[in-house]
Parts: sequence; structure tokens; C-alpha cells
Amino acid sequence: MRDDFPASIKNVLAKRVGFRCSNPGCRQLTSGPQTDPSKAVNVGVAAHITAASPQGERYDQALTPEERSSINNGIWLCQTCAKLVDNDPIRYPAATLEVWKRAAEQAAIKELESRQHRAPKSDAFARLERLIPQLLIEMRQDLAQHPLRREFVLLKRSWSCWAKGNELCYYFDDHPDLLSQIQILENYGLVREITYNNVQRYMMSEELAQYLGD
Repeated sequence: MRDDFPASIKNVLAKRVGFRCSNPGCRQLTSGPQTDPSKAVNVGVAAHITAASPQGERYDQALTPEERSSINNGIWLCQTCAKLVDNDPIRYPAATLEVWKRAAEQAAIKELESRQHRAPKSDAFARLERLIPQLLIEMRQDLAQHPLRREFVLLKRSWSCWAKGNELCYYFDDHPDLLSQIQILENYGLVREITYNNVQRYMMSEELAQYLGD
């Protein structure tokens, strides 16, 4: 038996993110007009963060059927991204999907509240979400745990002795093109290098920290 979402929850999940995919690297519009003027096209999916049945990905047996089919366990995705996250549950664990969901809802409310054209920096953040989504997700998770930290280092896991213990750490092992990604952030003025020993060390701007923390 599957603990599926009722239609009312699917509808609310879609509306809470403006009918856009919640994957920060996608943000595809999922609804639009059909040729028939009385109908609409939908390419969105109310996906389960933890699976609806024991055979599904990220299944959590600790949840009750009501919890499993509740809005808290749902995320709105386009059909492609829904397939992507279920095909690679190790790369896309429940914690990552929950970060996507919160970020997509925050983006939707910001857009609703704004009545002005977006500033160039907002366009820059949108581009960064497309270029380096996984690094931004990791940074969001780190700032959620350590909201006052701004300093971070780039390491290989075998170099952990270089960390002082009060900075954030990002690993070449997890991001093969990590230097290029940090260079992009540096080009936008969102991080600055403060290296003073044999490991590359950076300071995150308040603008970036605020964006990631919103």
C-alpha cells in the first residue's frame, strides 16, 4: 500500500512554490496553457521526501501513514527532477530535499512581496543557483547549524589537520571543481580569500550569508 498525497495537498505544494520545480538548479515552470482553452498543462509532481511505500527510495519506517502522506513529507518537482532524485537517493537524501523545499518557498514569498524589478545581484544569485547548486546547498546546511560562522577552508579530507575547528570546511573530494566554483563566488564579490598558511582560506560576505540563511 502507498501513502499517497490527496489532491488538496498536491495543489498546495505546487502553489507554495509558484508552480516551479523546487530543485535550485532547475526552477522550471511546471504549469501552463494547453491548446484547449479550458485546460492546463502540468509537468509537476508532488514527490515524497521519504517514500510512500517500503519499496521506495528514502523510506522511513518510523513515520505513520498520516505523516508519510502529509504536506511536511512533500516537495514539488518537475517530472525530470522527481525521477532524478529517486534514481540517486544517496546523492539526494531527505535532508537535501528539505533544504530545496524551504529555499523554493522562500524564493516564492520574496517574489510575491516584491513589486520592483529584480536588482542585478538577484539575477546573479539565480545564475549561481544554476551553476553551483550543490555547493550552495551545503553552505546553507552549514549556516543553519553555525549561523555566525563566515570563515571557510578548502581541504582534502586527509588534510583535516589544517582546520582550526571554528571554520566551515568544503572538500575537493566532494566537489572535484571546487576551486572553479569558489572563483565564481569570488568574481561576484561574495567571498574573499584570506589565506595565511598552506590551505586556501576564505571569508563569506554578509550578503551571501544573508541570502543563504533566508
